[in-house]
Amino acid sequence: MLVNEHGGETPLAHVAERCHALIGVLRERGVDDGDRVVLSARNSDDFVVVLFALMELGVSVGLVDPGLPPAQAAEHVVDSGARWFVTDADQADPAFDRVAAGLLDLHALVKTAHDVPVADVPELTFAQWAQRRDALVVWSSGSSGKPKGIVRSGASVRRNVERTQRRMGYVGSDVLLPLLPFTHQYGLSMLMLWWDARATLVIAPSRRVDQALDVIARQRVTVVDAVPATYDTMLRVIARRDTRDLGSVRMWCVGGEPLRDELRTRFEKRFGATLLDGYGSSEAGNIALSSIEDPTYCGTPLDGVVVEVRDPVGNPVPPGEVGEVVVRTPDIMVGLLEPGGRVREVERQEFHTRDIGFLTPAGQLRVLGRKSAVHRFGHTLYPDAIAEKAGACGAPVRVIPVEDEQRGTQLVFVITDPTEQPVAHWKRTVSRFVAAHEQPNRVVVLKELPLNGNGKVDLRALRDIAASTVALEGVKGVFPRAHGDADPSAIPFPDRLARLTDLAQLLRERRAEVMSLLTQVTNYKTAYGEIDASIAALEGAAAEIARYRPPAIGQIGVLMPSNIPLYSYVLYLAIPSLYSERVVFRPSRRISDQLLKLHELLSGVHHLPIVMDDSGQREFMEGEGARSDVLVFTGTFKNAEKIRAGLRRDQLFLYFGQGVNPFVVGADADIPKAVDGLLRVRMLNSGQDCFGPDVVFVHTSISAQFCNLLCRRVDNLRYGRFDDPNADYSHMFYLDAFDASLDYLRSGREHLAAGGEVNFVDDHLSPTVLIRPADTKITPPELFAPIFNVVPFTSTDWLHPMLDHQYFQERAMAATVYGDLPDTVELLRHRHTVSINETVIDIEDGNAPFGGTGIRANYAALGRTRRAEPLLISKAVADHLGPDRLTASDATGRTA
Repeated sequence: MLVNEHGGETPLAHVAERCHALIGVLRERGVDDGDRVVLSARNSDDFVVVLFALMELGVSVGLVDPGLPPAQAAEHVVDSGARWFVTDADQADPAFDRVAAGLLDLHALVKTAHDVPVADVPELTFAQWAQRRDALVVWSSGSSGKPKGIVRSGASVRRNVERTQRRMGYVGSDVLLPLLPFTHQYGLSMLMLWWDARATLVIAPSRRVDQALDVIARQRVTVVDAVPATYDTMLRVIARRDTRDLGSVRMWCVGGEPLRDELRTRFEKRFGATLLDGYGSSEAGNIALSSIEDPTYCGTPLDGVVVEVRDPVGNPVPPGEVGEVVVRTPDIMVGLLEPGGRVREVERQEFHTRDIGFLTPAGQLRVLGRKSAVHRFGHTLYPDAIAEKAGACGAPVRVIPVEDEQRGTQLVFVITDPTEQPVAHWKRTVSRFVAAHEQPNRVVVLKELPLNGNGKVDLRALRDIAASTVALEGVKGVFPRAHGDADPSAIPFPDRLARLTDLAQLLRERRAEVMSLLTQVTNYKTAYGEIDASIAALEGAAAEIARYRPPAIGQIGVLMPSNIPLYSYVLYLAIPSLYSERVVFRPSRRISDQLLKLHELLSGVHHLPIVMDDSGQREFMEGEGARSDVLVFTGTFKNAEKIRAGLRRDQLFLYFGQGVNPFVVGADADIPKAVDGLLRVRMLNSGQDCFGPDVVFVHTSISAQFCNLLCRRVDNLRYGRFDDPNADYSHMFYLDAFDASLDYLRSGREHLAAGGEVNFVDDHLSPTVLIRPADTKITPPELFAPIFNVVPFTSTDWLHPMLDHQYFQERAMAATVYGDLPDTVELLRHRHTVSINETVIDIEDGNAPFGGTGIRANYAALGRTRRAEPLLISKAVADHLGPDRLTASDATGRTA
């Protein structure tokens, strides 16, 4: 039986029938048994049917992780030399434009096969596939370099499955729940074991452990397979909700990465059962597996497989001593892929895994982690072995070595502690369990470990955290190393610089916590980028202040915007605290709850004189606003002018407004690149960002091709919740913008080319493309929505007067040009910040002025004088309040 994630059941006989029907469809499409076909899709019953149909057809099957970025997935397909690429991904993604293989939609194939009658349904034997030398291609993770295409024969895969079955003893009455990606060695092995055992396979989302627990209880699952991080999450979920009956499970199996003793112990204490560990690899399949009869560590090697543990010079070590795991197995890979798909045969008797571990006297294997030996104080150290010893502290520990030119190898201990006890506590605790030469240089405490798309620990993210921590430790208190060549005497309050360093470190180490706040008001992808931009701005703060040299001032007052709360907090509050004795802000009512929580989290670390005032706008202006030397406001021009009218003549007022942000695509532009850039900038925060271009001018010679690709891409954008990392956009958070967008679409509905659907229940406006006739004169409103307003233009003779219209002049903030249009760029640069063949997101720098000379876009005002200019608070304070400030008669730009 095959049970899909919705509970739908498919008998095994019907699975075979669907596979044979699909083989017919594949043959009609031109797929031949001599081909190589790459398959990349999420776990589903359709995936199982397609995979088995391809194997029964006898093609060479390449499996690509569906969680990879499209560009990397496309690179694997190109390198594989495959004739066909079957996927459930968005095939309109520009990354796939370079794929020469025929693109086939996985779900569409299965749907077509549903209508194909099959008279005779033979058993699935995979016999032809088993005879291929290049039957299976999988790719390494690339953690130690460029991912390698690993090629295995069908016979070796089938033999390895048989060895595994003899060890584990799956039976027809078993109900298997593999919480693993089917595109990886472990998940693929479970699919083939299920089929051979004639058992029941249940498919459930591996990242939703709460749902998986419900599935275990409802389906009476008997065997669960997952990576360690999934079991760690399971224990946390069970601790909160302990009502499900999980007694049907006879084997809890774990693999994919080393199992730590502390997790094994916690699991046994809670479930009264042992986690059955296993060890395998993409190159060799399953190597050693523990079982109910022998649950010790990873158990003994499978029948016909030999494992040795050797020292650095290659000599076997005695039981219990740590060394590199070396394997001899008949199931080893046959070779590696070379670009273009040729297989470079690899003849090897032994497989050096580059993993470390030890053997017990009884022959059971214990794997500790990657070899990665480092040298310190004259000792050869294995970080994963140290982590295993340190794990006796009672919390999960990872040890990450970081090379430092001045101080040698630094060991960073990353400890997972949901209660977030202080670093000092954990440093004292772990020090008791490791030798003097293994002591940590730095300890980082994380609420939870970062995970990649497979549910495994994201080692790259851990290495980034460790490297950042070492860099920050090395520069704390040493100003030039922390912030380039910046002069500390140029910063009015240099002692606060270390607090910005602490703030950047918080954003790195507690990203998940910050994300949980940001994704209450913005979508996941935007929030992730907002954190990165905030870290970069904090790291550039000292150089910014040293460059512009603002004077010390008494107080800055800020009326905060209703979007980008973290980035605004950093640019308007944290960095200005380096030259303002006190910073006071009033949150926008739309996101006041989220901003309050964010302030509580950040201020608990930075302890800067940043004060929140939650009074009404009038009360704020009569109180803290009136006492401020500088007032910062983001909003409408009308409100800005009202606020400015009530200020003292010596108060500096900085207004951040709106711009049209024209997006121009010339005749020779790279169309896929331009479409990709437009999508990124227009769909930022689901279209609700001031960077979004309100009009797109495309040369008529390429407008049809450009618009066709844009409409395809727009139609394939994924809708999801704010916290969904795979969603391209979410519902509209700002309801007034939602209403205004509907009015605008009604007025221009005759130009609708894509999208336009509206769901009033969840404020969902699908991304929409409006295409107007060529050379249509347009004065677009600010579109705080996922609306693409496209106007083809015939020549720059028409375009330039349009861009120079007073409406565009007053709203001149940013502009983008794709293609070779030097005269257009020169025209725009008179008033705009201009990006060329990239978006304004790519060129925006939180430590540099940004904007244009449009009076409705941004201005600085002192007394009766307004200067429309690109703004950066520190530069504006220096220019207008510093000792070298311009007088009103010296001012350039627009004045009033």
